[in-house]
Amino acid sequence: MRLFQKADGVVTELAAAQNFKVVADGAASLSAADRGAQEEFLRKVARLYRAVSGALHTADDVEARLKAIRGALRETPAAEKQLSPAADSIEQKNREVLRALRGDAELQKRNEPVPSSINDRVQAIMEGERFAMTKPTQTHLDDYTIAGAEFSEELGKLRALVEVDLAKLEKDMEAAGAPWTPGRVPEWSEK
Repeated sequence: MRLFQKADGVVTELAAAQNFKVVADGAASLSAADRGAQEEFLRKVARLYRAVSGALHTADDVEARLKAIRGALRETPAAEKQLSPAADSIEQKNREVLRALRGDAELQKRNEPVPSSINDRVQAIMEGERFAMTKPTQTHLDDYTIAGAEFSEELGKLRALVEVDLAKLEKDMEAAGAPWTPGRVPEWSEK
């Protein structure tokens, strides 16, 4: 490793190259098996966090798309009565997925006790394991198992909601001549 300084646009080397070894504080107290278990668990948690984060963003995107869809339906009175129930159903299902993923925001606002959400569990694991110098705790392992199982179920619901229900609603809106909405590719031909 070499050390440089940049001052007034001029880069100068401060010292000659040096070799060194980086050692995590307290890592010597971990057995190789415990260190391996911790690393594998952290990789699993990181993958779950990535997926949960993506699902949250997807559900938020569905919320935004539904807002635009409602506006477009108001501008298409003939289709509004026919397609609004489908939009209502999608909105309700999306809210249920969001509630499972991040908890009941309305109850939280009122300082009411709420069950741990999937995201709460993942965040608790990440915070608890952040500076851990031991193998993962049984609580964190249990939280991971619960969060993973609950997330699998909610992800399936979200996938069906986006790929089937929302896609059908947007296709029906296109057929009804509703104004364009985000997330929908318009169809056009000269005929």
